[in-house]
Amino acid sequence: MGLGGHVTPLFEIAKTMQHHNVTFLTSKLAQTYINFDAYTSPSFHIIYSNDSPDAFLTEKNQEEELWSTIANLSIINAWPFVVPVFADMISLLLKKTIQTLTNEHFDVIVSSKMIIGVPVLCQKMNIPCVIQSPGVMPNMFDFNLPNTFALTTTKDVTRLSSRLYNVAFTLRMLTKIVPTIVPTLYLFLQSLPQVPGPFYDSFTIKNLLFSNSKCLKLISMPMRFYVPTYSTQYTKYLGAFVDETFIVDQDTDLNQWVKSKPSKSIVYGAFGSTSLISYNRMLNLTIGLTNFLLQTNHTFLLLAFRRANFNTYQAVLKDLHSDELKNLLLDKNRVRIEEGFIQQKWVLQQESVKIFLSHCGMGSLLESIYFGKPIVCMPFNVEQFSNAITVENLDVGKSLFIPPSAWQSFIDPYNFPNYEFTFDSVTNNMMTLWMNGTHENAVKFMSLEMKYAGGTKRAVEEIEFFVKLNGDLDRFESFQSTLPFYQRYMFDLLLIYILLPGTILFFMIRRCCQRSTKQKRD
Repeated sequence: MGLGGHVTPLFEIAKTMQHHNVTFLTSKLAQTYINFDAYTSPSFHIIYSNDSPDAFLTEKNQEEELWSTIANLSIINAWPFVVPVFADMISLLLKKTIQTLTNEHFDVIVSSKMIIGVPVLCQKMNIPCVIQSPGVMPNMFDFNLPNTFALTTTKDVTRLSSRLYNVAFTLRMLTKIVPTIVPTLYLFLQSLPQVPGPFYDSFTIKNLLFSNSKCLKLISMPMRFYVPTYSTQYTKYLGAFVDETFIVDQDTDLNQWVKSKPSKSIVYGAFGSTSLISYNRMLNLTIGLTNFLLQTNHTFLLLAFRRANFNTYQAVLKDLHSDELKNLLLDKNRVRIEEGFIQQKWVLQQESVKIFLSHCGMGSLLESIYFGKPIVCMPFNVEQFSNAITVENLDVGKSLFIPPSAWQSFIDPYNFPNYEFTFDSVTNNMMTLWMNGTHENAVKFMSLEMKYAGGTKRAVEEIEFFVKLNGDLDRFESFQSTLPFYQRYMFDLLLIYILLPGTILFFMIRRCCQRSTKQKRD
């Protein structure tokens, strides 16, 4: 997919596979987030899903129109708008993939989790399949785990009341989702390509739902982010996919400004590729950040806005009544505002940056933790709200989003896009992270965990090993998981050693009691 959070981790893996011939297939929208021209290698070949000259502008306009439409909608209400757009993107990618597979031979296919249908193609071609995912949320049907849609945490599910709420919330969520998701999923399945040839009937409902393709899953998040978990032979938690050897220190005005500041003195803010900040939110954000600068000495502010948000910021700046705030924001030494995307990994890598103000998309969140920067979360949609709650639960940052009561969340599940915050909450959260070292230490330890997990280097090693074993890792399956259900949970032993003797003892006691009663009557 050409969306930033999906294409960037795969590109990081592709760059690390420099000793292999890599064909990188994506949509032209990816050029918004990645400068492919800056990376040149004779073993790297890029293919776009749409080769037409106006493909980039078409995809870019389509993206902007979509996100402006769903900006104030919940994930459930946004579903009918999102699915048709994603279906078109995925269909184009699958068509181009089929064309490429017809003409070339590959040892392995590495795909984003979003590209539904790739495991089916791999099974058809007998090619090892690797699926990359930015994160994996806990199973909402496992009521012993936190429900990310209900915003419950690991601390909550230790209580019976929270586990009961998890069940009720899941049932309520299903009543909201099913009427919306079923028709759109049908349209999505209808949109999948039927290319003449060996792959013509690949994307049937039966194949998509019941494919037995064994894919290696590479998860680019810490093992204990949502809930402590562990890797298995087919699922590997590898931390953020960041290869620091490819982070280039360009000689630009921005880079010089960042490097000129003292250690741990900059608040850096960026809000992703799809987030739209309303005027009121921008006003409170701007005033809150400026008040923070006024209350602290030798602090600096760097904000990166996409075009629409940049225009909103300019409108807020123009409307500010306080000359003190306006003059501070116009001080180019203390405040720097960038329009468009900047080298985020390079900025977060710098010692001068102390706090990251983020929309809490998984990609940006993991990069921030990887480089040891505490986070102030300002979520907008999708998984960003559950990410914000998790950030607070892990003590690696603070959140401007205050979750509603359990009852409000139950009535209208996961519908938070229109939440509000005050400028005081912005200032207070910034001051808490600035003055309290607890969060910095928590981020430091999680950063160590992520780097120890291996990232892109480990991902490439796992892929190479997977290919050498012809895509079969069953030999590493734990012995216990190979046992039948009744043996795994020792039901056969319980039957023989407890239930059977207990039953015999019960009837013996009953027989004795009946005999004793009869003797008394006689």
